[in-house]
Amino acid sequence: MLSAFSARLPAARHRDFRALWGGGACSSISLWTLLLGNAWIVYRLSDSSFWVGVSTFASMSPYLVAPLGGIVADRMERRFLVRFTRLATFGVTSVLFLLAATGVIEVWMVVGMALVQGIVRAVEIPADQALLANVVPGSDLANAVALTSTTQHGSRAVGPLLAGPLLATVGVEGAYAVSAVFAILAFFSVRRVSVSSRGGVTRLSDVVTNLRVGLSYVRATPEVLAVFVLVFAHCSLTMSFDAMLPGFAETKLHSPSGGFTVMTFGVGIGALTGTFILALTTGTRRGGLLLITAIASGVSPMLMAVSMHLAPAAGSAILMGSSQAMFMALSAVILQEVVPDEIRGRVMSLYLMSAGGIMAVMNLGFGSLADRHGAPVLFFAPGAAFVVIAIVSVLTPHLRGIYRTGRATATAGA
Repeated sequence: MLSAFSARLPAARHRDFRALWGGGACSSISLWTLLLGNAWIVYRLSDSSFWVGVSTFASMSPYLVAPLGGIVADRMERRFLVRFTRLATFGVTSVLFLLAATGVIEVWMVVGMALVQGIVRAVEIPADQALLANVVPGSDLANAVALTSTTQHGSRAVGPLLAGPLLATVGVEGAYAVSAVFAILAFFSVRRVSVSSRGGVTRLSDVVTNLRVGLSYVRATPEVLAVFVLVFAHCSLTMSFDAMLPGFAETKLHSPSGGFTVMTFGVGIGALTGTFILALTTGTRRGGLLLITAIASGVSPMLMAVSMHLAPAAGSAILMGSSQAMFMALSAVILQEVVPDEIRGRVMSLYLMSAGGIMAVMNLGFGSLADRHGAPVLFFAPGAAFVVIAIVSVLTPHLRGIYRTGRATATAGA
């Protein structure tokens, strides 16, 4: 039975993948614990969803310039770059811990450190994704991406599980301490990766030329471009909710700390379950799952909008986490299988920009609007809009082909 289970997870047979995967898991737990602590302390200090949105924007806004990080990921030795960024994350979380432990922490300090962390992640993620494709053979890449997505999205469950009780007892310094511990564990894990990986950038100074190569590939490859557009709409309309959760928990669920932790945990446990199931599925099912999870990604925040009690809100959060994480994992698998390795860092950094960058902007906007109009309408209307977009996308030939086959082609357009 164990051997049959292992056969469903072929990427796990490779030593370098296990080291990278373990480091990625620890890094993601560190990140989500940090974001949870930031959102909680900012709302406590400011009593404003707007300032939570500002904090979230600060942590994600560097993703808007992630293609610069992609250039670095295609120029430098990727394993050394990932090691450096993991150490930098440990530094950020340690500073926040000291600020909180000494009682001098203020909103502007959290926002400033969130910005530094965002810059670090804008370099780390493209390097990590590019390195991933080099630690397994091509036949195991889809499974490797799916397993990596399991840790990236599923860690949203581990963060609240570890930090939630600390927020209610020790305070935010407890969450920051957990984040720092997992950041340093992530560093030591990635040190075990031995494979050498570089992209096709020869001179970092040729920024415009290097960026143009990645952009030209996306623009000239219709199915890749279609995935980018769909991901952009998905992240802007269904995944930009973090700034609204603390206020929603307090004003609608009447459970400020507990409700916030439960909803965040629900999103994480849904993501963990969904992406792990995805890792066990065959490639022939990916296309249909992409469409189904796209529709579910829009329906789930609509259900959250009408949840006035903790139990239905937690159920909606689980559905949000599973559908949204599976959709993002599927889109990443489809792109990773078709993008050439020499430009992988740049293309995946553009993907990060179209996902994380727009989430930064929309979180800021939704956080501001939630203070005036309430979170429910901002869950419901964008979710409904994306359901319409997902259904209409079936009519487009390039996405229809992906829904049918589960794969994109590398055929460039004219």
